[in-house]
Amino acid sequence: MSRLKAYYIMVKPGIIYGNLITAIAGYLLASKLSINASSFIGMIVGTGLVMGGACVFNNLYDRDIDQMMKRTKNRPTVNGLITARSGIIYGICLTIIGFGLLAVFVNWLCVAIGVIGFLDYALIYTYFKRRTYHATLIGSVSGATPIVGGYVAYAGHLDLVALLIGLMMLFWQMPHFYAIALFRAKEYEKAKVPVLPLIKGLPATVEYIVVYSVLFVLAVVSLYFITSLHVYYLLLVGLTAVIWTIFNLRGMKVKEIELWAKRSFRYSLAVMLVMSIGVALR
Repeated sequence: MSRLKAYYIMVKPGIIYGNLITAIAGYLLASKLSINASSFIGMIVGTGLVMGGACVFNNLYDRDIDQMMKRTKNRPTVNGLITARSGIIYGICLTIIGFGLLAVFVNWLCVAIGVIGFLDYALIYTYFKRRTYHATLIGSVSGATPIVGGYVAYAGHLDLVALLIGLMMLFWQMPHFYAIALFRAKEYEKAKVPVLPLIKGLPATVEYIVVYSVLFVLAVVSLYFITSLHVYYLLLVGLTAVIWTIFNLRGMKVKEIELWAKRSFRYSLAVMLVMSIGVALR
């Protein structure tokens, strides 16, 4: 692995790209597809860099448990390709530049939302991840900030719509991450990370997934009634969310929970993409 690729992997690009999709959706929802080039590009690049900085610090802190998990044992912070000192400098630079872009080209409310997301992921979630299964809920706050940040980047204020789309992302994340915890439970157990399946058991985790899936459906429907979104949004996103929820309900009866969890996880990615498209194309 080249050093350049190592620095790229260190920012967890998959997480950044996924969150930027929701950030763009939030911006387009507020702007009604009318784009201000400087604030739009500044929001995308600035948000991406801030998230990258948070991921770098998370990698640095978790490198001891990352070496015990199959999917993380080859991270540059684990194999020594990037030293802790270099990682800290890298993370600081990404964070400062990211917040600088948000302050100059977007607005201070977007900066504030970014600060909440950064602190939640880089510090609060990272600390509690080893101590309580509630860390999943704590960490989903940071995952909800990009779509809210994208919204306020154009709107310039917080309102009921901003709150609701943030809740939508929070409710979506819980089944998404609980599904990961289900099919990677053995890895988390080896690393001594107290995820929900290890504390409450697999059946209870499936029940949590169903509850949050239902809450997601309710949030999707509620957004339609408080905005001017087209009825196609309700049909497209609402139907997709309902199908996901029905599939998750099946998890309460299946025997191969691990296989079911992998499918639920993959379906959740499609749900997030459909939701973002539906919100943006009002």
